[in-house]
Parts: sequence; C-alpha cells; structure tokens
Amino acid sequence: MKTMKKRFLGLVAGVMALVSVFTLTACGGFNPDKNITVVAREASSGTREAFDKIVTDGTTKLIDAELVKTANIQNKTGAVLSTVQEDPQAIGYVSLGSVDDSVKTVKVAGIEPSVETVKNHTYKIQRPFVVITKQGIELSARTADFVKFLKSSQMKDVCDADGVIFLEDEAGRANAGKTAIPVGTFEKLSELPAGEKIVIRGSTSMEKVINGAAKAYAKLYDAKPETLFDIQLEGSSKGVKAAESDTNGNVIGLSSAAVNKDGLESFNLCLDAVAVIVNKENNIVEDLSVNQLYAIYTGTITKFSQLK
Repeated sequence: MKTMKKRFLGLVAGVMALVSVFTLTACGGFNPDKNITVVAREASSGTREAFDKIVTDGTTKLIDAELVKTANIQNKTGAVLSTVQEDPQAIGYVSLGSVDDSVKTVKVAGIEPSVETVKNHTYKIQRPFVVITKQGIELSARTADFVKFLKSSQMKDVCDADGVIFLEDEAGRANAGKTAIPVGTFEKLSELPAGEKIVIRGSTSMEKVINGAAKAYAKLYDAKPETLFDIQLEGSSKGVKAAESDTNGNVIGLSSAAVNKDGLESFNLCLDAVAVIVNKENNIVEDLSVNQLYAIYTGTITKFSQLK
C-alpha cells in the first residue's frame, strides 16, 4: 500500500512538473523563436528622433526608413519601461538616466551605455538635453532667475545624481551651432523673485533632471517646488510649442533632441545616452550592432533567434 502511494505521489509530482513547464512555454517566458515586440516612441519624441538619426543599415538611417508596422508605440518613457518589463519578447529604448533594474540594457557595437562612454563618445546613441525659451520676450524675474540657475555650475550635482553628463564645455553647450554658452555661477537673491509659477513642458526623458533642478532651486529659497513650478511633460515637440506660445515670459520648454528653430533661445544642459533595453528574461541579446537594430526596427529581423 505504501509503495503504491509513493508511486502515485511520484506520478502526480511528475504531471505537475510537466504542466508547469508547459505553462511557462505556452503562456509566458522568453522564447527566442517568438516574434519580437518592437517598442518605439511616438513620432514627435526627441528620444525617437535621436535613436532614428543614429541607427542605420550603413546606407539609410532609420529616420528615413519605415518603422515596422507592428511596432508598439508609447508616448512616455515610463510606458516604454513598463512595456519591456512586462513582455519577455520586447525591445525598446529610453534615456539612460531613466533606466532601472526592471529591465536589461544592451550593448551597442560592443559598448555599454554609461556616463564614461558618453563622455568619451564611444557610445554612439547619445543626444543633448535642451532648455528652450522664447526669443525676444522678457522673462519674468522668477523664470529668469531659474534659467540662470540652469546655466550655472549648480546643475552639475543635479545631473550627476540623475546619471546624465553635465556639459562644462562652452561650445558643447551651444545648441544647433548657436552662440557658446559659458557655465555661470549662481548666487541666490535676497528673496525669491515674485511672479507666477514657472511653466515647464516637454521631454519625458528629462523628468528626473528637471525635477531635480526644481527641488534644488526651491531649497535655496526655502520653498516647496510645487509652489514655484508647473511641470507637465508630454514630449519634446510639446516643449518646443509651449516655448513658442509663451506670452507671459514664464514658460520653459525641454527637448531631448537638438532644436534649430527661429524665434527660440536654447542651450544644451547636459548629454544623455539612449539606452537599448530588453526584458530581463531575454538571455540571448547582450550586444547589438546599429545594423541589427535597424533590421529589428524595420522588420527584417522578426525573432531574436535570427541574431545567432
């Protein structure tokens, strides 16, 4: 009787193990032979523009090609992260400063995205974070004071904390070939300048760095950031449009791609890498060439097993 019971329990355990394996295989888990979920940002995203301008097949840049029709388009950095985290077959790209341990970063052409590889320009998919105001408008006293803070050496600690590279080179701070911007010093005024809230719109990739800047600035005046700033980030194009539409001198736009438009003042605040990310279950993809990225994002490569 005991022997039969043991055999029965052994049989049950074996069946349960098979069911578990079948469930993992059929219902989830990374499978290199399944179709890749290509995750991209919306067309107006500065992150997408930077990625598409650099990724190429050697002849054509992705920005001049047709994105695979099955691409999963997301309009915020956080949405890309969560989509890749939840889908074992997914690949996407986000600001390096936004990467967390919920996803896995991938080397590009053998180079890991990092502060050092961005500084020495060995990691190729990088772009500036740009601060924009309307040209010819008198900024409110508070907005002008905050812009001075953004241009100062005070921002180095903020940028370092967020994993992006503060630009100290005057020529490097000049956006789209405009006049060089020196790194200034910032001395707070005797009291917080009066005025309306500073309205900030633009790149979701710059969320950490601009919130860090707002907190640091507010702290200098013993104020709370929410009483000084109205920050809503929905993409670089929205930042450009907001700055263009400023009528009160209290609007700052943010872009995660170079801005070269008449009627705007701008400068490069810092440099950031666009990191390629995959799901943590993906045990095949560690390093991709720009050619392979181009093939994935145009639909020539549809399965990770084709990369072998």
